[in-house]
Amino acid sequence: MMPGGQRTSRLARRWPAIRARGMRRFVVVRGLLLYGGGMFALMAVLMWSKFGFGNPRFELLIGVAAVLCAFGGTVWAAITWVLNERIYGALPPAEKPR
Repeated sequence: MMPGGQRTSRLARRWPAIRARGMRRFVVVRGLLLYGGGMFALMAVLMWSKFGFGNPRFELLIGVAAVLCAFGGTVWAAITWVLNERIYGALPPAEKPR
């Protein structure tokens, strides 16, 4: 087994199904919606608790956070896809599910 042990075996089991759905779906669902959306929700709550809705620049802050979180989530998912492809491709055939 490669270094990474349990994590690598989990990837070997799950990656073929994720891969079959395609990179676009992975980037949209895991990156844009889950990672970017989660970060945006967290940022919105933190900005609301620090500045409040009454701040004249609150809408601007939320808008900038939405754009940056969407971009960050997309980039994170694309990088994750490429790294997972490399790891999965480096696995010996005996460890890949059939």
